[in-house]
Amino acid sequence: MINEMALRKMVDESSCCFAGYKGTDYIFHHANAEYAKIVGLKHPCEVVGRTAYDMPSRTAECAALFHAQDDKVINTRKAINVLGIHPDADGGFRAYKHFKEPLRDEAKNIAGIFFSSNNITSRATYELSIFLQKMPIATGGKLLLDSGCYLIGRDHVEVNITQREHEVLFYSIRRKQAKFIASVLNITPRTVYKYTESLRRKFDVRTSSELKDKAREMGLLDVIPLGVFNESISISLNQNK
Repeated sequence: MINEMALRKMVDESSCCFAGYKGTDYIFHHANAEYAKIVGLKHPCEVVGRTAYDMPSRTAECAALFHAQDDKVINTRKAINVLGIHPDADGGFRAYKHFKEPLRDEAKNIAGIFFSSNNITSRATYELSIFLQKMPIATGGKLLLDSGCYLIGRDHVEVNITQREHEVLFYSIRRKQAKFIASVLNITPRTVYKYTESLRRKFDVRTSSELKDKAREMGLLDVIPLGVFNESISISLNQNK
């Protein structure tokens, strides 16, 4: 059993924009008032007993995605960070950084998932959202890309790559040339080529085209590096054509 009282207190006292927790069956056990408001409910108690499919807001349209994220947390027994870019009622957008972590019972078994989110809407995330939404959707990651949600960090890359290699790969699989990548990352095109060579070796492919194809097949269009949250990088994305 998990300590429900302690979890409720953690949710209610969270400094995050919204927070809550659910069981391994995706059913919500508790959430704060802000989360209830976001999903179209009047009171937090109305969240209890529902899954994402049962929410009156457009959250239900992304329920399969949210459950897939929950499954990842449960199966890997590790926390994940997710960038969510969503339209708002005024025709603009809101960007959230979602955090999900496994809850364990006294026997250390996974008993549920704690989630929290912070509003990170800014000029940097605005520019990043424009850049991402311009990209063509391909491979089996369509659901994730269509929903405006992206896993954050190279922990979600099955191949052991560095932070900088992840950044180069991020732009490469989005059909950006070495000159563009070099400008955004403030490195030389020659350095971009060196990182690309290293990536080809690690992914066990012969050409850059094969590297891009393999990365897309692995679902890496859905994974963004931490470095793109750097404001100077995000703002320069749409200034470099």
